[in-house]
Amino acid sequence: MWIRLLPPFGDGKTWQEIALPPKATIKELMDRLVEIHPDLRPYLRATVEETFHQFILLRDDHVLTANDLIEPDDRIVMVMPLTGG
Repeated sequence: MWIRLLPPFGDGKTWQEIALPPKATIKELMDRLVEIHPDLRPYLRATVEETFHQFILLRDDHVLTANDLIEPDDRIVMVMPLTGG
């Protein structure tokens, strides 16, 4: 699968290929991302659900949840959640 990390997680321009098994879980993706990018560790929480308060994973126009599976041909973008009014 491919991932692009938008600021402050990455440069927002580069797609990086990550090897995962077919039908990988979000937890497997997160574990692999932290291996590759240890600077993401402070954003992780006790559960994947809590971690999603720190960033959002997008696949096309779909916001991923802890229950989604990752396929080898997926392109995922990691963004910081925005709040405001």
